[in-house]
Amino acid sequence: MPFCTHCGKPIKETQKFCGACGMQIESEASTENRTAMPPPSEDQKTSLKGETLKIIIPNLMLQKSWGRSETFNLIVTDQRSIFARLTSQIMNETVKMRREKAAAEGKGFFGKWAAQMKGFNTYTDRYQTMNPDEVLSEDKENFQIQNSLIKKVKSSSDTLDERGMYTIEFTTTTQKLRFKTQYNPDQALKAAYNQS
Repeated sequence: MPFCTHCGKPIKETQKFCGACGMQIESEASTENRTAMPPPSEDQKTSLKGETLKIIIPNLMLQKSWGRSETFNLIVTDQRSIFARLTSQIMNETVKMRREKAAAEGKGFFGKWAAQMKGFNTYTDRYQTMNPDEVLSEDKENFQIQNSLIKKVKSSSDTLDERGMYTIEFTTTTQKLRFKTQYNPDQALKAAYNQS
């Protein structure tokens, strides 16, 4: 069964929009042509309360029990990696903000609709100006790992799993965390953790 690339919820192959988050579903052709997560922009390399934001990696799915998964956005600073859960409240606020901005620009119904359907990175825009501690306190499921405790970050981008997903494994001094993503994470991980 396919999954939404934005929120990770199961979808039917015939769906054009995700019933959980409302995002447009990529066609099979566009899914085959996807290559990599976008590289970090200069805007992302800003200083936030003494920490330098290196990159934001969106839509990492963490498998939970009973086949459930949670979607996280990864905010990497020069000191820590913050995993911020993508909640329905964040998605709704982002959609509302996009629609209001389109309305302020004088766009009609279709302009507002197009604004709310923008790409998957839009849910991460909020983190470019937030204090890392604010990100952590935003949701009880958010957590951090000090970069000095991350011993290895490995991606299996050479082989995709049965759902067409890449795997990212974080090995720390005390645990292993495995995430799934629909985009090749190699370039983003290299920027985040100076991997060669």
